[in-house]
Amino acid sequence: MTDPSEPTEVPPQQPAPMPPPQPTPQQPMPPQPYSYAAQFGVTPVPVNNNLGWAIAGILVCWPFGIPALIKALGVNTLWYQGQFEQAQRSADEAKKWGKVAVIVGASLLGLYILAIVAYFVIMIALFGYTAAQ
Repeated sequence: MTDPSEPTEVPPQQPAPMPPPQPTPQQPMPPQPYSYAAQFGVTPVPVNNNLGWAIAGILVCWPFGIPALIKALGVNTLWYQGQFEQAQRSADEAKKWGKVAVIVGASLLGLYILAIVAYFVIMIALFGYTAAQ
C-alpha cells in the first residue's frame, strides 16, 4: 500500500487552450427604450391631452373653455388607468370644446371691434356733419 503523503504520478501537462476566435465587428445594437410604465402593460407614450386648446379657450371664451379644461385634465388619469378609448375620446372632446371656445371668442372679439369702429364712424359722420353747418 502506498503512503497517502507520497506524491503520485503527475499527469502530463497540456498546453493552454487557445482563446476562441474573435467575432467580426458588427453594428452596435441601439439602446432599447426602457420605461417603468411598460412593466405594467401601459404603453409609454400617452395620448395628447390638448391642454393648449383648453387654456386658449379659457383665455378667449371661458364658458366653452371650462368643459375643454375639464376634459383635458382627465385624459392622463384615464390613460394611466388603462382606459385608452375613453382617454382618446376625452382628448377629442377637449380639442372640440377648445376649438369652439377659440372660434366663438375670436368671433365675438371681431364683432366687438367692428361695433366700436362702426360707432366711431357714425359719431364722426353725425357730429362732423352738424359741426360743418
